[in-house]
Amino acid sequence: MAELVTDFELVWKSYPRRVGKGAARKAWAKLQPDTALVQQMLDALHWQRHQPQWLKDGGTFIPHLATWLNQERWSDEPVTLPQFGERSLRSLKAIYGDSDVH
Repeated sequence: MAELVTDFELVWKSYPRRVGKGAARKAWAKLQPDTALVQQMLDALHWQRHQPQWLKDGGTFIPHLATWLNQERWSDEPVTLPQFGERSLRSLKAIYGDSDVH
């Protein structure tokens, strides 16, 4: 018999820091996300798991899933790197060399 995977379990398995499952389940029950919101969460996790803060120190700064749910962190925006102007790029290339600056 095939195992029925709930939306909570799908998000839990997609989340990179699996601690505090009971608290996460309570936050999930309070939130009661529909199918569209679950997909939005999964889409957010796709890019969030590659953000510098989540990668830093082996994932130490990844919030617990309960916190992520309670703070609606799926609606966060990606951190973008600063854009350098041509003059700044020339200065960086002069300091670090052409191969290290893109």
